[in-house]
Amino acid sequence: MQDGKIYVSELSASKHIFHNYHFCPGNSYRRKTRIGVIIKGGGTYFYLNKKFHVNEGDIVFIPENIYCYSEWRGTPEIEVVYVSCFMHYERFRYEPQIIYCNKNVKKNITEIADLLSTDYIKELEAYSLFYKLLQKVLPLMAQSKISYDKILQTAIEFITDNWNHDFSIGDLAKKCCVSESTLYHLFQKELGQTPVRFQNSIKINVAMEYLENQNYSVTTISHLVGFHSENHFRKVFADITGTTPLKYRKRT
Repeated sequence: MQDGKIYVSELSASKHIFHNYHFCPGNSYRRKTRIGVIIKGGGTYFYLNKKFHVNEGDIVFIPENIYCYSEWRGTPEIEVVYVSCFMHYERFRYEPQIIYCNKNVKKNITEIADLLSTDYIKELEAYSLFYKLLQKVLPLMAQSKISYDKILQTAIEFITDNWNHDFSIGDLAKKCCVSESTLYHLFQKELGQTPVRFQNSIKINVAMEYLENQNYSVTTISHLVGFHSENHFRKVFADITGTTPLKYRKRT
């Protein structure tokens, strides 16, 4: 492949529909580059030590080489359509971002998604439209000099996929083939928090969903999200959200 050339493979589409709240841990298996349109609701994408918010009508670009997770809220519906692919390029580097473009791009994304759900002849048309879409949006996107640490990416993926299982920092460090001190340093430098706090933030996000949408007791929720002590759960919840589980439930 020549420097600066771009081509795509394994083009696919997906539609995600949820109600009220959803935490999406990301996809660590055969992760693709995604261009998506938010049809209903709004959310926040998190990656490395950054985040950005999206609302209804926004168009997003999520590259395959950066692990990104998200949380969503709707009143009550959340709907997101993605067109995904493996995007092959050498010279260009992008990070997750909103693409500021006209309404025709939103129409193009949904049209490509519809074509991909039919037959292989329509799939060829979808590829043609997707390349035209890239021709429109790539000049509008901010290129980045972001440097992402592969060790940190591995750790983030492992924690996000196993947030409700018991594992030690030693286990995590062994998974990443580094020392515990190196792992702590990476998390503090890039995310401004420890691996334990990162895992706890995922647990609390899930707990918030239970508090909003289920009638489970605080005790039950603390066990469902992996805390062995209700008091510890309450302490961590207050530390991350600034309020107690019961007060949070009452205000939602």
